[in-house]
Amino acid sequence: MEKLYKQFGELVTKWKKTSLTDEFFVARLRLTLYYSITAIIILGGSSFLLYNTILSNFSDSILADRRIDPYLSQIIIDRTQDILLNRFLTIDIIIIFLIIVLGFFLTHKTLEPIKTNMQKQKRFIADASHELRTPIAVIMSGLEVNLDNKKLDFNLAKKTLEKTLDEMRDFSKLSNNLLDLSKYDMPTEKKHKIVLIGELLKSIVEKNENLSKLKDINLETKIDTNSSILGNEIELSRVFYNILDNAIKHTSHGGKIIVSGKISADKYLITISDNGTGISKDIIDKIFDPFFRGDTSRSTEGAGLGLTLSKKIIDNHKGTISIKSEENKGTSVIISLPLAS
Repeated sequence: MEKLYKQFGELVTKWKKTSLTDEFFVARLRLTLYYSITAIIILGGSSFLLYNTILSNFSDSILADRRIDPYLSQIIIDRTQDILLNRFLTIDIIIIFLIIVLGFFLTHKTLEPIKTNMQKQKRFIADASHELRTPIAVIMSGLEVNLDNKKLDFNLAKKTLEKTLDEMRDFSKLSNNLLDLSKYDMPTEKKHKIVLIGELLKSIVEKNENLSKLKDINLETKIDTNSSILGNEIELSRVFYNILDNAIKHTSHGGKIIVSGKISADKYLITISDNGTGISKDIIDKIFDPFFRGDTSRSTEGAGLGLTLSKKIIDNHKGTISIKSEENKGTSVIISLPLAS
C-alpha cells in the first residue's frame, strides 16, 4: 500500500511539474480566463437587457388587461419573473461552460504552433551549441597537449597547426551554414533571374563525374536542357551539388545514379535516384531537420545541415522537395520548380 501511495505521489508531483508549471499550460489558462470573462460580460449584459425587455413587455400586457384581477396579475408577473430568471441563468451557465471548454480547446490550437516553434528553436540552439563545441574542444585539447609536450619540435608544431587549421575550416564552414539558415529564415524579398535549369543541372552532374568514377558508379542523365525558371543560380547549384554528393556517398561501388530533369505541367521536375543504402522509415520524416543525420555513428562528414538548407532554398524558390526511399534499395529526391512564365 505504501508503495502504491508513493507511486501516486510521484505521478502527482510529475504532473505538477510538467503541467501546472508549464508556461504554455499557464498561458492557456490565462487566455481561457480572458475569453470567459469577456463572454460573461457580453452574455450577462445581453441577457440582462433581454430579460428586462421581455419581462417589461409581458408585465405591461398583463396589467393592461382589465379582465384580470390586479392581485392575480401581480402573482402571474412574479411567477413569470422567476421562470424567466431561472431559464436565463440556466442557459447562460450552459453557454459559459461551453465557452470555457471551447476556449481551452482553441487556446491549445492557437498556442501549439508557437510551442512547436519554440521547442524547435531550443533544440536547434542545443544542437548548434553541441556542434560548435566539438571543434572547439578538439582545437583546445590538441593545443594543450602539444604545449605540455616538452619535446615539441618544429615539425610536430607544424602538424599541430595544420590540424588546427583544418578544424578551424570545419568550424568556419559550420558557422557559415548556421548564418545561411538564419538568412533563409528572414522574410526578405530576393530578386531572381532567368536560369536555364537543365543546363545548370547538367553542369553540376559533369562536375561530379570524377567523384562517381572513383567509386565506379554509373551516372546516367536524362535532362531536358530547353527549360528556364526564375531563381538564383548559386543557391540552386548548392542544392543540386549537395543532393548529388549525398547520392554518391551513400551508393556502393558499382552502383547506379540516375539524374533526370523534365517539364511536367507548368513545373520543372528534377529527380535524383540511386540504388544505395536507402533511408529507414523511422527517420525519413526527420531528414530535413537541422543537425539530423541518419548515420548515428557520425562517421559521415558534415553537421547535418545540407538538406535543411536545400529545403529552405527550394521553398524560397516557391518549389517543393521530397524524398522517397526504401532501406537497402535506394533513394529518390524529387524537386519541383515553377517554370518561368
